[in-house]
Amino acid sequence: MRRLSAILGCLALVAPTVAACGSAPAPEATSARTPPMGWNSWNSGIPLSEQTVEQTIDALVSSGMRDAGYRYVNLDNGWSASHRDADGNLQADPARFPGGIAAVATYAHDHGMLLGLYASPSYELCGLGIANASAGHESADAATFARWGVDYLKYDWCSTDTDHSDEVNRFSTMRDALRATGRPIFYSINPNISGDPGARTDYDWSGIADMARNSIDLVPLWRSQFRQDGPVFGVKEQFDAAIPLASRSRPGYFNDPDMLVAGISWPDFLNSHPGMAETLAGQVGPSMTADEQRTHVSLWAMMAAPLLAGNDIRSMSAQTRDILTNRDIIAVDQDGLALAGRPLAGDRRVMVKPLADGSVAVAMVNPDSQPVTIATTAAAIGLSPTACYRVRDLWTHTDSTTTGDLRAGPIAPHATVVVRVEPRCG
Repeated sequence: MRRLSAILGCLALVAPTVAACGSAPAPEATSARTPPMGWNSWNSGIPLSEQTVEQTIDALVSSGMRDAGYRYVNLDNGWSASHRDADGNLQADPARFPGGIAAVATYAHDHGMLLGLYASPSYELCGLGIANASAGHESADAATFARWGVDYLKYDWCSTDTDHSDEVNRFSTMRDALRATGRPIFYSINPNISGDPGARTDYDWSGIADMARNSIDLVPLWRSQFRQDGPVFGVKEQFDAAIPLASRSRPGYFNDPDMLVAGISWPDFLNSHPGMAETLAGQVGPSMTADEQRTHVSLWAMMAAPLLAGNDIRSMSAQTRDILTNRDIIAVDQDGLALAGRPLAGDRRVMVKPLADGSVAVAMVNPDSQPVTIATTAAAIGLSPTACYRVRDLWTHTDSTTTGDLRAGPIAPHATVVVRVEPRCG
């Protein structure tokens, strides 16, 4: 019955980018030219099981998120059994995944989506049993992922007792193992849980992975009350940490400021992550406002960052859905140049991102607690002089023209106006 339901669901698909399915493959997971989009289970707190993953896939389809570009369904830590099988291979928890990961991958592929998994070379900090650490098992584990039909691997360091050269070696070993399988598997690494602070920003990981985390974990707050070294960041701190790495972003390699936290309240996050309660003791909300969530998604798009939703898709509000599926904003993130935008030297509230068609995306961000008006010019954002510019507001979806002046305001506290400026009118 489940297989029949999947086929009937596929017959109803109308999006031109999704093949008629049943047995049709999902979009191929290649070395991506634009940042990955999808969903990751960690921030949602959803207990992982075959049922909850299939429910999430169904919700990604019915909500329109899949058709907006959210294709990866990534199972973070918590999918595996506590021990390997008799042959020494990784295995899913048999009670929660009776059909195994291959069955979940098939369900994702039949719905025009791609499946991702979480693993680590170590086990000390991320709740993995020592038997499940991939160090020394890279070839076998990569072959298992490929056999199951996995399309994405998040490889998390999870150890402080190491040095940078060991980290580089371990991440490179898994890279080589994934390539040796012959299956295109997107490779995302997190080198930031380590004893070497320089691993965060001083090393360019683009020769090893398709994507690397910039910094420590992001939580659903506008600003964290912790210091610059964490243990977690709010949106403002995570953005500030990402900007110095902008030059590394390009087609095929992306900086990762962590998963999206739009649609997740601070109390819900704490309730679903009881193990973090002591670490985050004293951290006070409030939850992010709608304006702050729009700013969050806008800044990630301007940075050419991955758009990996972390909320519970099955129960998200219409407001969250509309924020996440804004196709004008998504187009900025998915632009073919894959350039990360940069703040203007003269006004860091103005962020500029050149786009492949010759237009420029401009985000005017109010970081203050009072409304402000922000202004710049077409010349200041790098456009050549012309008689007229077309300006599209990417949140209101309205169009206007200007002879060169760009002004927005009053902009509410922590809100952002994002425009696409083209050197033409009409």
